[in-house]
Amino acid sequence: MAASGCRLLANPVGRSAMLIGAVAGARYWWGLLGDIRQELRTLQPAVVVPIDSSAVNLRVARIARAEGIPVCYYVAPQLWASRPWRMNTVRAVTDTLCCVLPFEEGYFGKHGVNAVYVGHPMFDAPADAADTDPLRLEPPLPGTRAGDEAPPNAPRVAVFPGSRKGEIAANLPPMLEVMSEVKGRFPRVSFVGVAPSEERAWQIRHHLRQTNTTMDIRIGCTDAVVRWADLCLTKSGTATLQIARHHKPMVVLYAVAAWKWHLAGKYLINTEYISLVNILANRELVPEYVPFYGSPLPVAREVIELLSKPELRAAMSKDLAELVKPLMPRGKAASERVAEEVGKLMGKQILPKVNTAPGSK
Repeated sequence: MAASGCRLLANPVGRSAMLIGAVAGARYWWGLLGDIRQELRTLQPAVVVPIDSSAVNLRVARIARAEGIPVCYYVAPQLWASRPWRMNTVRAVTDTLCCVLPFEEGYFGKHGVNAVYVGHPMFDAPADAADTDPLRLEPPLPGTRAGDEAPPNAPRVAVFPGSRKGEIAANLPPMLEVMSEVKGRFPRVSFVGVAPSEERAWQIRHHLRQTNTTMDIRIGCTDAVVRWADLCLTKSGTATLQIARHHKPMVVLYAVAAWKWHLAGKYLINTEYISLVNILANRELVPEYVPFYGSPLPVAREVIELLSKPELRAAMSKDLAELVKPLMPRGKAASERVAEEVGKLMGKQILPKVNTAPGSK
């Protein structure tokens, strides 16, 4: 957004956190919300567009509506999975809710929210675009160099431990144990891990130095690494959808301390599955170990079985291809559809200020 000319009031990306980790940054966020309130009062923009991150952005939307400013919320909060009691808030503080999953429009609509399915932005770019081609990467990935054919029984595994510092700290250690078991079964296996930044790549390398496992680390280029791989070992979340877009088999793991899960996590989640692809499929299309705690051996056995049986990977790939068909763009890109919804709200008069305090009608 900054590169496109947006003036940043703050850049809180490095402060993103989940669950208990978010509590430590509460003071910062409350201060930022105060700055946002003052900015909106001063600028009186035609529309406010909060994007994702409902813990903060529902509050931003509440501030905007209290000032009489229309709100077009982009990326609907996943209330169908957790915290359904926030529905009243969503209905009160949004004029238009832009959904990125097909079933969400009906789900929110039946609760009185003006919801519109705009498509998922991840699917706007072609899955076979130049930046998804592993042969274009420098240096080349293992087995892609000219004359460097992968030997028999030399599988390729892509590893996605997460984008946040806390995610990597939790997910990478058990993933490394899984990788060690896979290495024992397939000595010629190639591992490539993906990091979102040099800082996170350094964190991954720090973990690797404490083990005997070797892994090539690449920054960005997620799609190219997915295309390269035979199988992906990934954390849960949007990453699973990005992998599914390429019809690649995967095993999903998300490490959570047992006490955190039993204290709060299992009471907040109200879906049978947690992995996004399994939620969309309404069955365990891909193996998921979420929450993960305990021995990594069951995960390792799952990875080894998939690598040992190409027919299982082929069947999973076929199922993933069917799963993502409804998400493929039809005509306009998601960003265009959101821009249209923003345009509709820009034509409105500034709304009267409303009371959006909890419990208000």
